[in-house]
Amino acid sequence: MKIANIKTPDLNIPFFEALPGQFWCILGQNRSGIDNFFNLLSPGHAKIPDAEICLPKEMGIFSFAGQQEVFEQELKNDDTDFMDCLDPGTLARDFIHDPDKYTDMIRAFDMDHVLDQGYRQLSTGQTRKLLLLSRISSGSQWLLIQSPFDGLDKAGCGQLDLALDHCRVCGMGILAFVYDSGDIPAGATHIAVIENGHIPLKGARQDILTRLSELRGQINFSADINDLKSAKSAFSQDVVSGETPHSKELVKLEDGHAGYSGKSVFSHLDLCITPGDHTLVSGPNGCGKSTLLQVITGDHPACYRNRLWIFGIRRGTGESIWELKKRMGIVSTDLHRNYRVAGSVLDCVISGLYDTIGLYRRPGPEDEKKAMAWLERIWLADRAKIPFRTLSYADQRLALIARALIKLPDLLVLDEPTHGLDRANRNAVLDFLGQVATEELSTILYVSHREDEFRDFFVSHLRMGN
Repeated sequence: MKIANIKTPDLNIPFFEALPGQFWCILGQNRSGIDNFFNLLSPGHAKIPDAEICLPKEMGIFSFAGQQEVFEQELKNDDTDFMDCLDPGTLARDFIHDPDKYTDMIRAFDMDHVLDQGYRQLSTGQTRKLLLLSRISSGSQWLLIQSPFDGLDKAGCGQLDLALDHCRVCGMGILAFVYDSGDIPAGATHIAVIENGHIPLKGARQDILTRLSELRGQINFSADINDLKSAKSAFSQDVVSGETPHSKELVKLEDGHAGYSGKSVFSHLDLCITPGDHTLVSGPNGCGKSTLLQVITGDHPACYRNRLWIFGIRRGTGESIWELKKRMGIVSTDLHRNYRVAGSVLDCVISGLYDTIGLYRRPGPEDEKKAMAWLERIWLADRAKIPFRTLSYADQRLALIARALIKLPDLLVLDEPTHGLDRANRNAVLDFLGQVATEELSTILYVSHREDEFRDFFVSHLRMGN
Protein backbone atom coordinates (compact mmCIF):
# COMPACT_ATOMS: atom_id res chain seq x y z
CA MET A 1 0.00 0.00 0.00
CA LYS A 2 1.52 3.31 -1.07
CA ILE A 3 0.27 6.86 -1.61
CA ALA A 4 2.20 9.93 -2.74
CA ASN A 5 1.62 13.53 -3.82
CA ILE A 6 -1.70 13.90 -1.99
CA LYS A 7 -2.78 17.53 -2.10
CA THR A 8 -6.39 18.42 -1.34
CA PRO A 9 -8.01 21.16 0.77
CA ASP A 10 -8.02 18.70 3.70
CA LEU A 11 -4.87 16.61 3.17
CA ASN A 12 -1.24 17.25 2.29
CA ILE A 13 0.66 13.95 2.37
CA PRO A 14 3.83 13.73 0.25
CA PHE A 15 4.39 10.02 0.92
CA PHE A 16 3.02 7.15 3.01
CA GLU A 17 3.68 3.43 2.69
CA ALA A 18 2.55 0.37 4.64
CA LEU A 19 3.95 -3.10 3.97
CA PRO A 20 2.34 -6.53 4.44
CA GLY A 21 2.78 -7.74 8.00
CA GLN A 22 2.98 -4.21 9.39
CA PHE A 23 0.37 -2.99 11.84
CA TRP A 24 -0.03 0.77 11.52
CA CYS A 25 -1.98 2.89 13.98
CA ILE A 26 -3.10 6.21 12.48
CA LEU A 27 -3.64 8.65 15.36
CA GLY A 28 -5.43 11.96 15.03
CA GLN A 29 -8.05 14.12 16.67
CA ASN A 30 -11.49 14.84 15.24
CA ARG A 31 -11.23 17.30 12.30
CA SER A 32 -7.48 16.71 12.02
CA GLY A 33 -7.87 15.11 8.59
CA ILE A 34 -7.88 11.56 9.96
CA ASP A 35 -11.33 10.76 8.53
CA ASN A 36 -10.32 12.19 5.14
CA PHE A 37 -7.25 9.94 5.20
CA PHE A 38 -9.42 6.92 6.02
CA ASN A 39 -11.76 7.74 3.14
CA LEU A 40 -8.79 8.18 0.79
CA LEU A 41 -7.74 4.58 1.46
CA SER A 42 -11.28 3.23 1.04
CA PRO A 43 -12.71 2.05 -2.30
CA GLY A 44 -14.46 4.69 -4.38
CA HIS A 45 -12.32 7.60 -3.24
CA ALA A 46 -12.35 10.73 -5.37
CA LYS A 47 -9.67 11.15 -8.02
CA ILE A 48 -6.83 13.48 -7.05
CA PRO A 49 -4.78 15.08 -9.86
CA ASP A 50 -1.11 13.97 -9.98
CA ALA A 51 -1.56 11.73 -6.93
CA GLU A 52 -0.14 8.22 -6.75
CA ILE A 53 -2.49 5.86 -4.93
CA CYS A 54 -1.62 2.15 -4.94
CA LEU A 55 -4.03 0.14 -2.81
CA PRO A 56 -4.55 -3.62 -2.39
CA LYS A 57 -7.28 -5.08 -4.59
CA GLU A 58 -9.14 -6.44 -1.58
CA MET A 59 -9.34 -4.97 1.89
CA GLY A 60 -11.51 -5.85 4.85
CA ILE A 61 -12.95 -2.46 5.83
CA PHE A 62 -14.62 -1.72 9.15
CA SER A 63 -16.05 1.78 9.46
CA PHE A 64 -18.89 3.77 10.99
CA ALA A 65 -20.34 4.20 7.48
CA GLY A 66 -20.13 0.45 6.89
CA GLN A 67 -22.01 -0.24 10.11
CA GLN A 68 -24.75 2.14 8.98
CA GLU A 69 -24.99 0.36 5.62
CA VAL A 70 -25.47 -3.00 7.36
CA PHE A 71 -28.14 -1.49 9.62
CA GLU A 72 -30.04 0.00 6.67
CA GLN A 73 -29.86 -3.28 4.76
CA GLU A 74 -31.28 -5.07 7.80
CA LEU A 75 -34.14 -2.56 7.86
CA LYS A 76 -34.90 -3.27 4.20
CA ASN A 77 -35.00 -7.00 4.93
CA ASP A 78 -37.19 -6.61 8.04
CA ASP A 79 -40.25 -8.87 7.63
CA THR A 80 -41.82 -8.10 11.00
CA ASP A 81 -44.97 -6.74 9.31
CA PHE A 82 -45.55 -10.16 7.71
CA MET A 83 -44.78 -12.25 10.79
CA ASP A 84 -46.51 -12.84 14.12
CA CYS A 85 -43.31 -11.85 15.95
CA LEU A 86 -40.37 -9.48 15.60
CA ASP A 87 -38.00 -10.37 12.76
CA PRO A 88 -34.63 -10.97 14.49
CA GLY A 89 -32.66 -10.17 11.33
CA THR A 90 -29.83 -12.03 9.62
CA LEU A 91 -28.29 -14.71 11.83
CA ALA A 92 -24.96 -13.70 13.32
CA ARG A 93 -23.21 -16.80 11.93
CA ASP A 94 -24.16 -15.75 8.38
CA PHE A 95 -21.91 -12.68 8.68
CA ILE A 96 -18.82 -14.82 9.28
CA HIS A 97 -17.07 -16.51 6.38
CA ASP A 98 -16.56 -20.20 7.27
CA PRO A 99 -17.39 -19.96 11.01
CA ASP A 100 -15.88 -23.41 11.69
CA LYS A 101 -12.46 -22.12 10.62
CA TYR A 102 -12.63 -19.24 13.09
CA THR A 103 -14.06 -21.12 16.09
CA ASP A 104 -11.23 -20.09 18.43
CA MET A 105 -11.48 -16.42 17.48
CA ILE A 106 -15.28 -16.45 17.78
CA ARG A 107 -14.92 -17.95 21.25
CA ALA A 108 -12.22 -15.42 22.16
CA PHE A 109 -14.66 -12.63 21.24
CA ASP A 110 -17.29 -14.29 23.47
CA MET A 111 -19.60 -14.54 20.46
CA ASP A 112 -20.04 -18.33 20.25
CA HIS A 113 -23.28 -18.21 22.29
CA VAL A 114 -24.97 -15.64 19.99
CA LEU A 115 -24.24 -17.14 16.55
CA ASP A 116 -27.84 -18.26 16.16
CA GLN A 117 -29.31 -14.92 17.22
CA GLY A 118 -30.41 -12.30 14.72
CA TYR A 119 -28.45 -9.12 14.07
CA ARG A 120 -31.17 -6.95 15.63
CA GLN A 121 -31.04 -9.01 18.83
CA LEU A 122 -27.38 -8.15 19.46
CA SER A 123 -26.08 -5.31 21.59
CA THR A 124 -24.10 -2.43 20.09
CA GLY A 125 -20.83 -3.97 21.25
CA GLN A 126 -21.80 -7.39 19.92
CA THR A 127 -22.66 -6.01 16.47
CA ARG A 128 -19.24 -4.32 16.34
CA LYS A 129 -17.52 -7.58 17.32
CA LEU A 130 -19.56 -9.44 14.70
CA LEU A 131 -18.68 -7.04 11.88
CA LEU A 132 -15.01 -7.12 12.89
CA LEU A 133 -15.12 -10.92 12.74
CA SER A 134 -16.79 -10.63 9.35
CA ARG A 135 -13.95 -8.48 8.02
CA ILE A 136 -11.21 -10.59 9.59
CA SER A 137 -12.71 -13.78 8.15
CA SER A 138 -13.17 -12.32 4.66
CA GLY A 139 -9.81 -13.65 3.48
CA SER A 140 -8.46 -10.18 2.69
CA GLN A 141 -4.77 -9.62 3.29
CA TRP A 142 -5.37 -6.07 4.53
CA LEU A 143 -7.61 -4.68 7.27
CA LEU A 144 -8.68 -1.03 7.40
CA ILE A 145 -10.39 -0.32 10.75
CA GLN A 146 -11.95 2.89 12.07
CA SER A 147 -12.01 3.39 15.86
CA PRO A 148 -11.80 -0.36 16.62
CA PHE A 149 -12.40 -0.21 20.38
CA ASP A 150 -15.48 2.03 20.49
CA GLY A 151 -18.42 0.20 22.06
CA LEU A 152 -16.35 -2.72 23.36
CA ASP A 153 -16.08 -3.57 27.04
CA LYS A 154 -12.67 -4.05 28.67
CA ALA A 155 -12.60 -7.78 27.94
CA GLY A 156 -13.65 -7.16 24.33
CA CYS A 157 -10.82 -4.66 23.85
CA GLY A 158 -8.33 -7.24 25.10
CA GLN A 159 -9.83 -9.90 22.83
CA LEU A 160 -9.59 -7.59 19.83
CA ASP A 161 -5.97 -6.73 20.63
CA LEU A 162 -5.11 -10.44 20.61
CA ALA A 163 -7.08 -11.09 17.41
CA LEU A 164 -5.44 -8.23 15.51
CA ASP A 165 -1.97 -9.28 16.67
CA HIS A 166 -2.73 -12.81 15.47
CA CYS A 167 -3.71 -11.40 12.06
CA ARG A 168 -0.44 -9.45 11.90
CA VAL A 169 1.63 -12.52 12.79
CA CYS A 170 -0.14 -14.38 9.96
CA GLY A 171 1.13 -11.75 7.50
CA MET A 172 -1.91 -9.51 7.25
CA GLY A 173 -1.37 -5.75 6.88
CA ILE A 174 -3.45 -3.63 9.27
CA LEU A 175 -4.27 0.07 9.49
CA ALA A 176 -6.25 1.06 12.60
CA PHE A 177 -7.47 4.66 12.85
CA VAL A 178 -7.92 5.95 16.43
CA TYR A 179 -8.73 9.33 17.96
CA ASP A 180 -7.02 8.90 21.33
CA SER A 181 -3.47 7.85 22.21
CA GLY A 182 -5.00 5.64 24.91
CA ASP A 183 -6.61 3.56 22.15
CA ILE A 184 -3.40 2.67 20.30
CA PRO A 185 -3.64 -1.12 19.80
CA ALA A 186 -1.15 -3.12 21.85
CA GLY A 187 0.11 -4.95 18.76
CA ALA A 188 0.66 -1.91 16.54
CA THR A 189 4.19 -1.96 15.12
CA HIS A 190 4.09 1.54 13.59
CA ILE A 191 2.34 4.83 14.36
CA ALA A 192 1.54 7.82 12.15
CA VAL A 193 0.20 11.04 13.66
CA ILE A 194 -2.05 13.20 11.50
CA GLU A 195 -2.60 16.86 12.33
CA ASN A 196 -4.13 19.61 10.19
CA GLY A 197 -4.07 17.28 7.19
CA HIS A 198 -0.33 16.58 7.51
CA ILE A 199 1.61 13.64 8.95
CA PRO A 200 4.29 15.28 11.13
CA LEU A 201 5.28 12.03 12.85
CA LYS A 202 5.47 8.48 11.53
CA GLY A 203 7.66 5.49 12.20
CA ALA A 204 8.26 2.54 14.50
CA ARG A 205 5.97 2.35 17.53
CA GLN A 206 8.49 3.03 20.29
CA ASP A 207 10.12 5.90 18.41
CA ILE A 208 6.79 7.71 18.03
CA LEU A 209 5.46 6.95 21.52
CA THR A 210 8.42 8.76 23.06
CA ARG A 211 7.65 11.86 20.96
CA LEU A 212 3.88 12.02 21.35
CA SER A 213 2.39 15.13 22.88
CA GLU A 214 -1.11 16.54 23.00
CA LEU A 215 -2.17 17.26 19.43
CA ARG A 216 -4.42 20.15 20.32
CA GLY A 217 -5.41 22.17 23.36
CA GLN A 218 -8.34 21.29 25.56
CA ILE A 219 -11.74 22.10 24.06
CA ASN A 220 -14.26 23.80 26.31
CA PHE A 221 -17.90 24.56 25.62
CA SER A 222 -19.09 25.02 29.19
CA ALA A 223 -18.07 28.65 29.75
CA ASP A 224 -21.59 30.04 29.45
CA ILE A 225 -23.25 27.66 31.91
CA ASN A 226 -24.76 30.63 33.76
CA ASP A 227 -26.72 31.60 30.66
CA LEU A 228 -28.38 28.20 30.78
CA LYS A 229 -29.70 28.58 34.32
CA SER A 230 -32.22 31.19 33.22
CA ALA A 231 -33.00 29.24 30.06
CA LYS A 232 -33.85 26.13 32.09
CA SER A 233 -37.14 27.59 33.29
CA ALA A 234 -38.33 28.02 29.71
CA PHE A 235 -38.20 24.27 29.18
CA SER A 236 -39.38 23.09 32.61
CA GLN A 237 -42.50 20.99 32.22
CA ASP A 238 -45.34 20.78 34.69
CA VAL A 239 -45.76 17.35 36.23
CA VAL A 240 -47.89 15.21 33.94
CA SER A 241 -51.39 14.66 35.29
CA GLY A 242 -51.88 11.48 37.25
CA GLU A 243 -49.49 11.94 40.19
CA THR A 244 -48.71 8.84 42.22
CA PRO A 245 -46.70 8.15 45.37
CA HIS A 246 -43.69 7.82 43.04
CA SER A 247 -43.99 11.39 41.70
CA LYS A 248 -40.76 12.49 43.38
CA GLU A 249 -38.86 9.84 41.45
CA LEU A 250 -37.79 10.35 37.84
CA VAL A 251 -37.44 6.60 37.25
CA LYS A 252 -38.57 3.68 39.37
CA LEU A 253 -38.29 0.07 38.19
CA GLU A 254 -39.27 -2.84 40.43
CA ASP A 255 -38.04 -6.37 39.67
CA GLY A 256 -37.38 -5.29 36.09
CA HIS A 257 -36.92 -7.71 33.22
CA ALA A 258 -36.55 -7.61 29.43
CA GLY A 259 -35.54 -9.88 26.58
CA TYR A 260 -35.92 -10.83 22.94
CA SER A 261 -37.59 -13.89 21.41
CA GLY A 262 -37.87 -15.67 24.73
CA LYS A 263 -34.25 -14.96 25.72
CA SER A 264 -33.76 -12.93 28.89
CA VAL A 265 -31.40 -9.96 28.65
CA PHE A 266 -31.75 -8.85 32.27
CA SER A 267 -34.06 -9.75 35.15
CA HIS A 268 -34.79 -8.96 38.82
CA LEU A 269 -33.47 -5.42 38.40
CA ASP A 270 -34.50 -2.68 40.81
CA LEU A 271 -33.66 0.92 39.95
CA CYS A 272 -34.69 4.23 41.47
CA ILE A 273 -33.46 7.60 40.20
CA THR A 274 -34.42 10.79 41.99
CA PRO A 275 -33.56 14.37 40.94
CA GLY A 276 -29.81 14.87 41.26
CA ASP A 277 -29.10 11.12 41.43
CA HIS A 278 -26.73 11.10 38.45
CA THR A 279 -26.34 7.43 37.58
CA LEU A 280 -23.57 5.62 35.72
CA VAL A 281 -24.38 2.23 34.17
CA SER A 282 -21.58 -0.16 33.21
CA GLY A 283 -21.19 -3.84 32.40
CA PRO A 284 -20.01 -6.24 29.70
CA ASN A 285 -21.31 -6.23 26.13
CA GLY A 286 -24.69 -7.94 25.89
CA CYS A 287 -25.70 -7.58 29.56
CA GLY A 288 -28.68 -5.33 28.75
CA LYS A 289 -27.47 -1.77 29.39
CA SER A 290 -28.92 -0.32 26.18
CA THR A 291 -32.07 -2.43 26.57
CA LEU A 292 -32.58 -0.98 30.05
CA LEU A 293 -32.35 2.55 28.67
CA GLN A 294 -34.77 1.67 25.86
CA VAL A 295 -37.25 0.39 28.45
CA ILE A 296 -36.94 3.67 30.35
CA THR A 297 -37.36 5.84 27.23
CA GLY A 298 -40.31 3.77 25.97
CA ASP A 299 -38.45 2.41 22.95
CA HIS A 300 -38.74 -1.25 24.02
CA PRO A 301 -42.10 -3.05 24.42
CA ALA A 302 -41.00 -4.40 27.81
CA CYS A 303 -41.79 -0.96 29.24
CA TYR A 304 -45.44 -2.08 29.34
CA ARG A 305 -44.69 -5.44 30.98
CA ASN A 306 -42.80 -4.03 33.94
CA ARG A 307 -43.63 -2.24 37.15
CA LEU A 308 -42.14 0.98 35.80
CA TRP A 309 -42.84 4.59 36.72
CA ILE A 310 -41.44 7.51 34.71
CA PHE A 311 -41.82 10.95 36.33
CA GLY A 312 -44.29 9.34 38.73
CA ILE A 313 -46.51 7.91 35.98
CA ARG A 314 -47.00 4.14 35.79
CA ARG A 315 -46.26 2.96 32.26
CA GLY A 316 -49.15 1.20 30.53
CA THR A 317 -51.91 3.27 32.16
CA GLY A 318 -52.90 5.30 29.12
CA GLU A 319 -50.17 7.91 29.47
CA SER A 320 -48.74 9.74 26.45
CA ILE A 321 -45.16 8.75 25.66
CA TRP A 322 -44.70 12.12 23.96
CA GLU A 323 -45.61 13.95 27.16
CA LEU A 324 -42.98 11.90 28.97
CA LYS A 325 -40.34 12.45 26.29
CA LYS A 326 -40.80 16.21 26.57
CA ARG A 327 -38.87 15.87 29.81
CA MET A 328 -36.09 13.66 28.37
CA GLY A 329 -33.03 14.25 26.23
CA ILE A 330 -31.63 11.13 24.56
CA VAL A 331 -28.37 10.20 22.83
CA SER A 332 -27.74 6.61 21.77
CA THR A 333 -26.32 4.55 18.94
CA ASP A 334 -29.88 3.49 18.12
CA LEU A 335 -30.97 7.12 17.74
CA HIS A 336 -27.85 7.93 15.71
CA ARG A 337 -28.34 5.16 13.17
CA ASN A 338 -32.07 5.93 12.89
CA TYR A 339 -31.41 9.61 12.23
CA ARG A 340 -31.49 9.04 8.47
CA VAL A 341 -33.79 11.87 7.40
CA ALA A 342 -32.84 14.78 5.19
CA GLY A 343 -32.16 18.04 6.95
CA SER A 344 -29.42 20.40 8.02
CA VAL A 345 -27.26 20.27 11.12
CA LEU A 346 -29.30 23.18 12.48
CA ASP A 347 -32.53 21.25 11.85
CA CYS A 348 -31.12 18.29 13.77
CA VAL A 349 -30.41 20.37 16.87
CA ILE A 350 -33.78 22.16 16.71
CA SER A 351 -35.59 18.80 16.41
CA GLY A 352 -34.56 18.14 20.02
CA LEU A 353 -37.12 20.75 21.08
CA TYR A 354 -39.89 18.63 19.53
CA ASP A 355 -38.53 15.10 20.18
CA THR A 356 -38.69 14.19 16.50
CA ILE A 357 -36.22 12.59 14.11
CA GLY A 358 -36.14 15.37 11.57
CA LEU A 359 -37.88 18.73 11.61
CA TYR A 360 -41.48 18.88 10.41
CA ARG A 361 -42.42 22.46 11.22
CA ARG A 362 -40.95 25.83 10.41
CA PRO A 363 -38.82 26.87 13.39
CA GLY A 364 -39.21 30.31 14.86
CA PRO A 365 -36.36 32.80 15.34
CA GLU A 366 -36.00 31.89 19.02
CA ASP A 367 -35.62 28.19 18.21
CA GLU A 368 -32.93 28.96 15.64
CA LYS A 369 -31.15 31.27 18.09
CA LYS A 370 -31.04 28.56 20.77
CA ALA A 371 -29.81 25.94 18.30
CA MET A 372 -27.11 28.23 16.89
CA ALA A 373 -25.88 28.92 20.43
CA TRP A 374 -25.41 25.18 20.93
CA LEU A 375 -23.65 24.78 17.59
CA GLU A 376 -21.26 27.54 18.60
CA ARG A 377 -20.53 25.67 21.85
CA ILE A 378 -19.52 22.54 19.92
CA TRP A 379 -17.64 24.43 17.19
CA LEU A 380 -20.11 23.53 14.43
CA ALA A 381 -21.73 26.92 13.79
CA ASP A 382 -19.98 27.21 10.42
CA ARG A 383 -21.66 23.96 9.32
CA ALA A 384 -25.17 24.78 10.49
CA LYS A 385 -26.71 24.81 7.00
CA ILE A 386 -25.04 21.72 5.52
CA PRO A 387 -26.84 18.33 5.52
CA PHE A 388 -26.48 16.50 8.84
CA ARG A 389 -25.53 13.25 7.13
CA THR A 390 -22.53 14.82 5.38
CA LEU A 391 -20.82 15.47 8.73
CA SER A 392 -18.18 13.10 10.00
CA TYR A 393 -19.42 10.50 12.48
CA ALA A 394 -17.87 12.41 15.39
CA ASP A 395 -19.46 15.72 14.38
CA GLN A 396 -22.82 13.99 13.94
CA ARG A 397 -22.43 12.69 17.49
CA LEU A 398 -21.69 16.17 18.83
CA ALA A 399 -24.76 17.54 17.03
CA LEU A 400 -26.93 14.82 18.61
CA ILE A 401 -25.53 15.69 22.04
CA ALA A 402 -26.51 19.33 21.43
CA ARG A 403 -29.95 18.09 20.30
CA ALA A 404 -30.40 16.30 23.64
CA LEU A 405 -29.19 19.24 25.72
CA ILE A 406 -31.01 22.09 23.94
CA LYS A 407 -34.07 21.94 26.21
CA LEU A 408 -32.10 21.04 29.39
CA PRO A 409 -34.49 18.19 30.16
CA ASP A 410 -35.27 16.80 33.59
CA LEU A 411 -33.65 13.50 32.58
CA LEU A 412 -30.68 13.11 30.23
CA VAL A 413 -30.42 9.53 28.93
CA LEU A 414 -26.98 9.09 27.37
CA ASP A 415 -26.00 5.67 26.00
CA GLU A 416 -22.26 5.79 25.21
CA PRO A 417 -22.62 9.32 23.82
CA THR A 418 -18.90 9.84 23.15
CA HIS A 419 -18.58 7.16 20.43
CA GLY A 420 -16.13 8.39 17.80
CA LEU A 421 -14.92 11.39 19.81
CA ASP A 422 -11.29 12.16 20.54
CA ARG A 423 -10.04 12.78 24.07
CA ALA A 424 -10.43 16.57 23.89
CA ASN A 425 -14.04 16.42 22.70
CA ARG A 426 -14.87 13.60 25.11
CA ASN A 427 -13.48 15.57 28.04
CA ALA A 428 -15.34 18.68 26.88
CA VAL A 429 -18.64 16.76 26.86
CA LEU A 430 -17.99 15.24 30.29
CA ASP A 431 -16.81 18.54 31.77
CA PHE A 432 -19.97 20.19 30.53
CA LEU A 433 -22.12 17.40 31.96
CA GLY A 434 -20.31 17.93 35.25
CA GLN A 435 -21.41 21.57 35.15
CA VAL A 436 -24.98 20.51 34.34
CA ALA A 437 -24.90 18.16 37.33
CA THR A 438 -23.38 20.73 39.70
CA GLU A 439 -25.94 23.37 38.75
CA GLU A 440 -28.78 20.79 39.00
CA LEU A 441 -29.99 21.58 35.48
CA SER A 442 -30.70 17.93 34.60
CA THR A 443 -30.35 14.47 36.11
CA ILE A 444 -27.99 12.26 34.10
CA LEU A 445 -28.36 8.54 33.30
CA TYR A 446 -25.16 7.54 31.50
CA VAL A 447 -23.91 4.26 30.00
CA SER A 448 -20.18 3.80 29.41
CA HIS A 449 -17.47 1.13 29.17
CA ARG A 450 -14.63 3.60 29.50
CA GLU A 451 -13.18 3.92 32.98
CA ASP A 452 -11.82 7.37 32.09
CA GLU A 453 -15.47 8.51 31.86
CA PHE A 454 -16.34 7.46 35.43
CA ARG A 455 -16.48 11.02 36.78
CA ASP A 456 -17.01 12.22 40.34
CA PHE A 457 -20.37 13.84 39.58
CA PHE A 458 -21.98 10.39 39.29
CA VAL A 459 -23.81 9.72 42.55
CA SER A 460 -24.78 6.10 41.80
CA HIS A 461 -23.12 3.32 39.81
CA LEU A 462 -25.22 0.43 38.49
CA ARG A 463 -22.98 -2.48 37.50
CA MET A 464 -24.87 -4.92 35.29
CA GLY A 465 -23.65 -8.43 34.52
CA ASN A 466 -24.36 -11.33 32.19
